[in-house]
Amino acid sequence: MDIGLNVDFDGKKNIVMEGGIIKEYPIGGMACEYARLHPTEIKPLILENPYFQDADFQENGSHALMSLYEACLEKFGVITAVMILTDFSGFMADFNRANEEELKELLAPLNQDRDTDQVKSFILEETGYEEFGITTIGQALLSAYAAYANSYIAFKHSFNMLVSGEEYEEEQVMAFWGLYAANTDFQHIDFHIMFYDNAFHSIYTIKSSMSLILFEAAHAMDAQTKFVKCKNCGNYFVPVGRSDSVYCGYPSPQDETKECREVGANATRAKKMKNDVLTQEYRRLYMRLKMAIKRHPDDTTLQERFKELTEGMKARKKQKEDGEMSVDAILEWLTSFDNNLNGE
Repeated sequence: MDIGLNVDFDGKKNIVMEGGIIKEYPIGGMACEYARLHPTEIKPLILENPYFQDADFQENGSHALMSLYEACLEKFGVITAVMILTDFSGFMADFNRANEEELKELLAPLNQDRDTDQVKSFILEETGYEEFGITTIGQALLSAYAAYANSYIAFKHSFNMLVSGEEYEEEQVMAFWGLYAANTDFQHIDFHIMFYDNAFHSIYTIKSSMSLILFEAAHAMDAQTKFVKCKNCGNYFVPVGRSDSVYCGYPSPQDETKECREVGANATRAKKMKNDVLTQEYRRLYMRLKMAIKRHPDDTTLQERFKELTEGMKARKKQKEDGEMSVDAILEWLTSFDNNLNGE
């Protein structure tokens, strides 16, 4: 098959087929996985590429790309690895095919503002290169990386328009819709019919980052796919099974050996327990002072302490809701308050 993401789409799900990997995704799930990428994480993999210093672009360029793919597959998973390989391969092929004049035209936009553009400066920083070019495979990979950054930004912006529910300017929305109408040339998607497992299958080969979001967006809108923002990692995912899921099944940022749905559920339980302790402790102090005031209605000190407790708690609850104070900090304040009462 061609270089690209090979997907068996039957109208209800996607089955990705890459080498010996066969993996099923819900409609919209492939784009969600790719959107988890932080493109800055690609740079170390480029710098560690065994062909980085090699000058023989013709002989070893493809080997360098496969080495990058294998590193990405291990770090990011199949969707992201294949899409990085696909886009990088396209840019590298353009560099390889270009004559001297065409190459200058390809590299000119990359080198423009390279000292002031944050993305370009980051890519070149501590690489041994001050500009983009193809004098070595490493420099060519960095040049492809700079071109890829723009492709991924376009993908991520389109993805956010699809999943976030936020309002975007009409001009941006119409530009995206144009990719399904007047500008279908931007759809780099091949179609094949294959016969295996005693049945015919519709196989699509997705050949660019933008093509992935176009493929997923069209089918997601048809299927009315529900996208959910994980309450633990903050990334979007498509719930499978329970539609009310709020945690994804990807490795959690707290512990990569555990999934967000596991860590998130535990965190929710721990948070509930802390809130229960907070409520109990406040209620205990509240009732203690309330009963003391009933026994000593003329004690102004008790009344002042009661006011300090209730108003202090109200203020701290507001701070907690605004994210300015933790449950632990409030519990610490209640403990201090209790100690002061006992000292009186």
